[in-house]
Amino acid sequence: MAHRQTVVDLMQPHNTEMDLSISFALYFASRGIGSTSSSSNMPASDAVYTTGAKVLLSGLGADELFGGYQRHATAFSRKGFTGLLDELDLDIGRLGKRNLGRDDRVISNWGREARYPFLDEDLLAWAMATPVTEKCGFGESEVSREEMEDESELLEPGKKVLRCLAWKLGMQQVAKEKKRAIQFGARTAKMETGKTKGTQLLS
Repeated sequence: MAHRQTVVDLMQPHNTEMDLSISFALYFASRGIGSTSSSSNMPASDAVYTTGAKVLLSGLGADELFGGYQRHATAFSRKGFTGLLDELDLDIGRLGKRNLGRDDRVISNWGREARYPFLDEDLLAWAMATPVTEKCGFGESEVSREEMEDESELLEPGKKVLRCLAWKLGMQQVAKEKKRAIQFGARTAKMETGKTKGTQLLS
């Protein structure tokens, strides 16, 4: 695949299939060349579009702070809030080593700068000080449509506080979106075949 060796070199010392899939998504997103469409229901234009933007916004930190990964739900189902908190602490503690350096190298290759709104110092301090029960919806009692006061009560438990905020701001469709990892949304994941594990080292 074209660009593969460049991406592999940029993401070093990381060398797993998962790292490669995520790096590919960020690499091509930050390249900023593609086609445009006015909506998801409209076909993309045939004209090639190149962005002049110098900054790329990343959502990194949202899942780690607010319990957005499937493993967070698994940790809660196995060990309750203690297990969930341990998993969240682990994720936050390794963000710098596991994600930030790799992502910055890949994105800056195209002369763009990454910004991480969810890692803003004030937001980070608030999120770390807020009880996990106010950030995630794990453990909430299920309610029927007849019992609920607001349809937002049916939102997924992962990143519940962000989903509720989106709902309150009038972005109901955004609030109801299913979690999808960047490498699957961008279709750069070799793991989609089911034959390759994300932890597998590159050959």
